Amino acid sequence: MAAVVALILVITIPRYRTNKALRDLGYDNATIKNIRAQKLTDTLLDNQYYSAYLAQSINDGTLNLDYLPYYTSVSTDRGLSNADFLLIGRLLDKGYEQDQIQNLLSSLHYWEITPLLVFDYQPIEQNYIDDCLAHEDVNSQSHFELSNSYYTPYQDPIPVPVTDATMLVNKTYYLSDTYTPDPLVDLSTWYAATGRQLQQEAADALAALCDAGRAVGVTFYAASAYRDYQSQSTIYNSYISSMGQEAADAASARPGYSEHQTGLAVDLAASNEDDHAEFKDTNAFIWVSSNCYTYGWILRFPEGKETITGYEYEPWHYRYLGVDLATKVAASGMTYDEYWCLYLKPWDNEANKPSDAILNALDSTSSSSSAEASADASAAASTAAAQ
Repeated sequence: MAAVVALILVITIPRYRTNKALRDLGYDNATIKNIRAQKLTDTLLDNQYYSAYLAQSINDGTLNLDYLPYYTSVSTDRGLSNADFLLIGRLLDKGYEQDQIQNLLSSLHYWEITPLLVFDYQPIEQNYIDDCLAHEDVNSQSHFELSNSYYTPYQDPIPVPVTDATMLVNKTYYLSDTYTPDPLVDLSTWYAATGRQLQQEAADALAALCDAGRAVGVTFYAASAYRDYQSQSTIYNSYISSMGQEAADAASARPGYSEHQTGLAVDLAASNEDDHAEFKDTNAFIWVSSNCYTYGWILRFPEGKETITGYEYEPWHYRYLGVDLATKVAASGMTYDEYWCLYLKPWDNEANKPSDAILNALDSTSSSSSAEASADASAAASTAAAQ
């Protein structure tokens, strides 16, 4: 009999102690039952993991063990999604530590964190968090400004890793001085100024966009399209001569860093409207900015996102991506810089890449509202050929 009692005590006392330890963390008896069923007891106690959201996820069976620590960093209202898991993987791949990412998740909205994928690595992430919080009254998914700079243009240049329609060309990713799209085709003067060229797919998409506009009484054309390395060098150097290096970099791309060299970008101008009106004030802009993605184009440098793109607002500058990708970018509310770094950038370490289940789920869904594009760019007429 004594042996039986001893055996019962050996079994029940440790169980009682672990249950008490879990209750001390904040878990109730129903959750503790699920913790034991999912064999999470040691992990939770060893790391002292608890949050209301973690408890909820354990109970409803949605907990993803690969990201367990991050469940302690967010509220139940905020939660974590497949998009968050991808963002966590990208931040890890950029060099951020787990505790830094937890701090970011607990302090900021998703759309406040994604610019960090474009910016330089921030060893003291709290400085960035404080800057975002200082602007929380004016920032939103469609407008993002900061007091300090977190990106050093042209500091660590990287060759464009792929040269298809998805390629990112910005102040980090560049094309060589010998890169020429193939094939380039001449644009009809029905759709562009004389002598303009684009890649064939983009040329066809421009024609479709222009024809759709004409069908509803809105007319416009490509004032600028493909530009080779040397032409961009001439333009950029002229800006330096007239306004200095800093202002030139805000208004024009350095040679090799211009989207125009891809043969996938255009600067649009309105026709049959007030010749003195800036493009942003035309019916052409209103229609194009609202409908471009359905023909495979995006407004590349939107108003309110200058901090992220590194360029002044350019209501005339559109980039061809293809209908599927352009639609996803528009739905995301992100700049293309953010979207590419989040969804398309090659991984430095494949170990940080989320599972195929997560990636496949993300590919079949879209998030957020469409990016907005409206308001002032006072230098539009004089700088339309700059970017």
